[in-house]
Amino acid sequence: MRRNQAETASRNQHLHKFAPSWLSIKKCSTLFKSKTASLDSFDANTEKLFWQELHTETVSTSKAALLLGAAAFLAFVILDVTTKDGLSAVEFIGRCLIVLALCELFSHLHYHQQAHTQITRVVKLSITISVINLIAVMLIDGDPAFYIETWPGLLPIYFFTYGQMVLPIFDTIVFGWLSSFALPLAGYLMGTEIVTLIPSLLILSIVNLFGLCTRCQLEVHSRNSFRERRKAEYAAEDKSLFLRQISHNLRQPLQAMSCYSSVLEAAYTEKPSDPQKPIVGKLCSAIDELNNAFNHVLDIANLETGKQIPLLTIFDINVLLASLEDQFAPQAAKRGLKLKVRLRAKRPYTVYSDPYILSQVISNLIDNAIKYTNSGWVLIGTVKLSNNQLKLHIRDTGIGIAEPQKRSIFKEFYRGHRRSDDPQASGLGIGLAYVLTAVEHLPDHTLSVYSTPNRGSDFQLYLPIAIEPPYCKWAPNKNNTVAGSFVLIIDDDHKVLNALAEQLSAWGCLVQKANSKAETLAVLGEIIRPPDLLITDFFLENNETAHDIIAAIEADCGPVPTIILSAQAISSEEKAKWPKSTLLLRKPANAAVLMEMMAKAMGK
Repeated sequence: MRRNQAETASRNQHLHKFAPSWLSIKKCSTLFKSKTASLDSFDANTEKLFWQELHTETVSTSKAALLLGAAAFLAFVILDVTTKDGLSAVEFIGRCLIVLALCELFSHLHYHQQAHTQITRVVKLSITISVINLIAVMLIDGDPAFYIETWPGLLPIYFFTYGQMVLPIFDTIVFGWLSSFALPLAGYLMGTEIVTLIPSLLILSIVNLFGLCTRCQLEVHSRNSFRERRKAEYAAEDKSLFLRQISHNLRQPLQAMSCYSSVLEAAYTEKPSDPQKPIVGKLCSAIDELNNAFNHVLDIANLETGKQIPLLTIFDINVLLASLEDQFAPQAAKRGLKLKVRLRAKRPYTVYSDPYILSQVISNLIDNAIKYTNSGWVLIGTVKLSNNQLKLHIRDTGIGIAEPQKRSIFKEFYRGHRRSDDPQASGLGIGLAYVLTAVEHLPDHTLSVYSTPNRGSDFQLYLPIAIEPPYCKWAPNKNNTVAGSFVLIIDDDHKVLNALAEQLSAWGCLVQKANSKAETLAVLGEIIRPPDLLITDFFLENNETAHDIIAAIEADCGPVPTIILSAQAISSEEKAKWPKSTLLLRKPANAAVLMEMMAKAMGK
């Protein structure tokens, strides 16, 4: 036993000293075995998707290889005709048939609608034709010395077969080893000496081993990448499903909370000395903050999943900035700050963006600047950088951002130490995360931050200038009032229905409510005049939708301005069926947004 071990060790040492090529083959074989063992198989459906994706990615490469192969064979035909005494008719026709066969395989891939389903068969045919051609050319020539010039023609075929994951690994192994023995065998049959055949056989074997190791590494990497991508897709689907469920379950109670808090705040407006009034104010602010954070979380998810696509249009940046100045001036004054908004005094005035998303982005940046500035000013202004770009500055004299924090402020739910230091700086740490996500999804928009601790921050937003003159203008409504309006509310959730009715009543609206088409028809039979506005949920009980409600009201009263107040996503096909005067508002909607949308719908 010990003698056998000693002999084995001595033999291995001898091989290591005098036969490095053998050790290379042995090492390559061991590596191949380990890599083959690491290939994790998928279930049948996943395996099918894996190969379908690989084949789709390889179609263009395979077409290029077929064209190059056809061109190479054609070049060899021309070369043989010009450098030799000439090809026989059989040789010439045979080689031209190879060129035509490769061109036909290329056209089959190029014009086939589902080329990925045909690529395995096409590649098998093409490499088989190439090998058969090498053997046929060698046998037809009949000169044993021609073997040395012919066998290297297998190498580029191997490079393609092992370097591209077109064939399953078993088919690759069969092709590689059969061809590496078939060509030397054909050389032997035509009279080539064994001494001449052995080097080519060894080199082809080594190329096969290294090629198989490379192929296994490629497949391991491809399978791991595919698996991780599938995990990410499943995680995104789970996240999307979770957000849809939580959106549906939380929007309704949040809408009710917003309505009741608005009623409560309106009631305490007439009681300035009531000790409970500050608590009511804090309650309303907390609910608004919760609504904003909830909407931002959903906005981020919708942008990332592609469910919210930016609607780009041309609009005047001065109009947007002026409306934001009106919105944030009271908040800045309350903190003793000067809010300076410098409107553009000369062209260009128009930008090309989504006005709603851009308004949300700038609003978050202004709100952030006001919250974290204890004294001094907040400045908003634009500078023209080029004929295609404006730079919007949101600068402040606040506490600034430390360098280590700059990478973290755009993370979801990140709340720095300044949150706890300043009780006025409320929030859940989601605003800047929405800003970054929105800017990334707006074409030609970028954002940069410059800040020094205790000296302020400068958020710089780069916007594309509208080259064409504006064909439409967008502007938010100002000084809206809905008092005295007659509003019909439809919702199958009684809590939301009652809360919304109380909220609108507190605003001085005359309200009628219903929770189905049948109740809507009953209300229409009792009212004296048609409603000024319809506010309805889209999906109702008994498979009824807002289409049924709108149709019933139009049949009785004619067209009525409508707001769809919905907690669920609505397809573009459904939206296309709405009348032009219909607006969409998602739950939960805070009081200011709801009032503005009502005024906009009624033309006030």
